Amino acid sequence: MANVRIGYGSTVSFKIGAAAAVLLGEVTSIGLPNPQIADVEATHFNSPDRAREYIPGLKDNGEIAIGINYDAGSATDTLVNDAMAETAPIEVTISVPTVSGVNQEFTFPGIVKGFEKTIPIDDRQTATITIRVAGAVTQEAAA
Repeated sequence: MANVRIGYGSTVSFKIGAAAAVLLGEVTSIGLPNPQIADVEATHFNSPDRAREYIPGLKDNGEIAIGINYDAGSATDTLVNDAMAETAPIEVTISVPTVSGVNQEFTFPGIVKGFEKTIPIDDRQTATITIRVAGAVTQEAAA
């Protein structure tokens, strides 16, 4: 049997300043941080075989997208707008179910960069929240 798990039961919370963490409502999709290590060129006049040389640089954890069912004026709408108004990164925690039954939590500072809303004529209203991961990501078993 394959060791797979669906995402049902995953959560996202925002902690703004000293306030308590608040869960986003009606989350439909979650992107996780995507770390990429920059390559820094280290080539010199005597590089072997005239080949470019590189060393590892800094890690960039990228941006994530979170999809939600959009409800204008809801607690989640207000929370995201408040997070966008912040001048400092907020704390983002994403909890993901695992096969073992113990959720894994990804916690990181984030900057809410975008809140794109879509209001179709004959389907549900949705929104996509774009967050820049603004530092290190910790991954650990949920308490």
